[in-house]
Amino acid sequence: MAQDWKDELRARYPWTSRTPLAVGEGWRPLLTETFERLDAAIAAIPAQAHGMPFRCLDVKEKYGTLRIEMVPYTDEIEAICLDAESRSEKVCDICGGVGRMREGTWVTIRCDEHAKGSGA
Repeated sequence: MAQDWKDELRARYPWTSRTPLAVGEGWRPLLTETFERLDAAIAAIPAQAHGMPFRCLDVKEKYGTLRIEMVPYTDEIEAICLDAESRSEKVCDICGGVGRMREGTWVTIRCDEHAKGSGA
């Protein structure tokens, strides 16, 4: 089931419990690793340093790449999110194989196989 892995991530990382995860299965490993890094970064920041609980507002594909929106946004959180965005440029969002940016009706990151007939 496509939703199961997303529900598992939400259960594992409480700061994502209400987050829409609008990305393909191919980015699952990248997103899981990124959430692990974000969770470690959040745990290392003293609660009084940010004044509000961390939340992930959105996880989506935009202009072909992975975008993660967090609040509050520290330098370390930003660096982790930007690294994930950069790494997503080389991963097919459908299968997780080696992908590249495809421009067509929509900008996507797809492997050669999934680029066929995708409008990209």
